[in-house]
Amino acid sequence: MSSYFRKVGFGLGQKDTTPSDPLKWSTDQFNNIPPLNWSEKLPTVEDQRERFREFIYQDKILRKKFGKKSRLEYEKEKNKLRTKTGEKFFHSYELSVRHHNALNSGSPAFERMWHFWGNHFSLSEKDFISSWHYGPYMREVIRPSMNQTFEEMVIQVTTSWAMIHHLDNDQNIGPNSVEGRKENSNGNKRKVGLNENHARELLELHTISSSAGYSQNDVLEMAKVLTGWSKKWSKKNLWAGPISFQPIKHEMGEKKILGKTYNSKMNKISGNKQLFAVIKDLCNHKSCKEFIAKKLCQHFVTDEPNKEMISVIVRAWEKSDGFLPDIHKATMKVAFEHGNKYKKFLMPETWLIQNAKMLNFKHYHGPDDFMFRGMQANKGERKIEWILEDLGHSPFRASQPNGFIDKEDEWTSPELIIRRLVYANQFLTYLYILKREDRSIYDNDFFENIIFKNFDKPEKTLELINRAKALQNKFVIFANSPEVLKV
Repeated sequence: MSSYFRKVGFGLGQKDTTPSDPLKWSTDQFNNIPPLNWSEKLPTVEDQRERFREFIYQDKILRKKFGKKSRLEYEKEKNKLRTKTGEKFFHSYELSVRHHNALNSGSPAFERMWHFWGNHFSLSEKDFISSWHYGPYMREVIRPSMNQTFEEMVIQVTTSWAMIHHLDNDQNIGPNSVEGRKENSNGNKRKVGLNENHARELLELHTISSSAGYSQNDVLEMAKVLTGWSKKWSKKNLWAGPISFQPIKHEMGEKKILGKTYNSKMNKISGNKQLFAVIKDLCNHKSCKEFIAKKLCQHFVTDEPNKEMISVIVRAWEKSDGFLPDIHKATMKVAFEHGNKYKKFLMPETWLIQNAKMLNFKHYHGPDDFMFRGMQANKGERKIEWILEDLGHSPFRASQPNGFIDKEDEWTSPELIIRRLVYANQFLTYLYILKREDRSIYDNDFFENIIFKNFDKPEKTLELINRAKALQNKFVIFANSPEVLKV
């Protein structure tokens, strides 16, 4: 099954040898977390919080200095601040890191799974998330959790700086907490209280899903559990401080979620430990296992997986107590055993990376020539950002908290298909970053080699490519052939 290398990874390139045991090739990639393939030091969560803090703090000073009367001067100085702090740099930079690792880590199945979890625990575009925070979140929260249990991953994500900020848990303050009573009794017009955002997404999108039949009261109780998890605030730090559990904001007392009471006489779990206890129960819920297993099958195999596929992953979950490497290996097994019977339409970003791998082009900058020097990213460096935006799939800028929908209907509108045709026509011009003399590799033997390595039914596409005279046309035919669009 030649297509397996694209079903779970990004395909095989010209110089890649075909593994003799495809299933072992894929499952072995989850034995360890591969190091990130990037020569320059990558910014950390703390680095980006400091840049975010400086931007917010200095912008506040600029607003006070210029006011409404000097709008042009304010915008001029703010643009300087954007450049200094990298607000217009790190989005394209982090996309380049992501794509470079997809193509060069040597563990493409692992990288695909990393992308899957990043979309599952998605951060929608707000408050400069894509500018500073998404890359470190993916590298320091999602990636290290991939050799732990799903429960441990959920804890890391739920209490991460990016997720707390993204879902406004700073505004989730227990009305009966010390802070809540103080704020609500001092004459403030704006009262503090529960914010349901984080609670609702934790239940609906991250763990048990709506199929568990939770109620609005369960959401409210979950919000109470999450009170106190907030960024440390000061006049200088503003909202860029580190995350900590702050008891003065926590709603004390019993909470009842999905029929179970926490901090009862028989079950004395309170404070920050209450969240961990609830997450443990959510991650062991039948609906959670089936929900995650179904999403994994939908990403790697088919939009409508059957019970047989899902049950393989659920059994691995139960046998390993949610150990993610075992869940990942079970997913690879399902894709291997069922992949030849089902086809999966690729989301644009995966399609782009697979074409870059198979056709041997480079559509991003880095790592050696791409680092932050207190300047904006130039046009060439931002190319990857614009490509993904035009293809309709910028992974750090999902419009909704549930990320990008991984189903064919979302990506087969005439407009989105035409965009793939347009970019395939530009692979040699707009995307190409190899020397002109390197184009000589693209003869019919090159395409035959790649097609037989990666396609289950190569004859028809190979015939069409052999008929095309212009190299650009060969690229367009290849990139938009049924085997490449739908694997």
